[in-house]
Amino acid sequence: MRDKTLEEEPPGTYEICNICYWEDDPVQFNDHDFEGGANKPSLRQAQKNFIAFGACEECFVESVRKPTNEDVKDASWKQIC
Repeated sequence: MRDKTLEEEPPGTYEICNICYWEDDPVQFNDHDFEGGANKPSLRQAQKNFIAFGACEECFVESVRKPTNEDVKDASWKQIC
């Protein structure tokens, strides 16, 4: 969501970020409040979850990794309010 960890440019790759475990979904990319589809929470809620406990959903906390110096932060990223 914040770091560029996908092989292809979103939206619509359906790749899973190994930092937050969000699956790139074009519907949720364009509708930040849509729940369901590739991800159970909305993108808005997933960002809040990541800030709170380090993954888009609590059940994925053990599946993610911390960003490293090799990860590039997306300069255009901003938290959805």
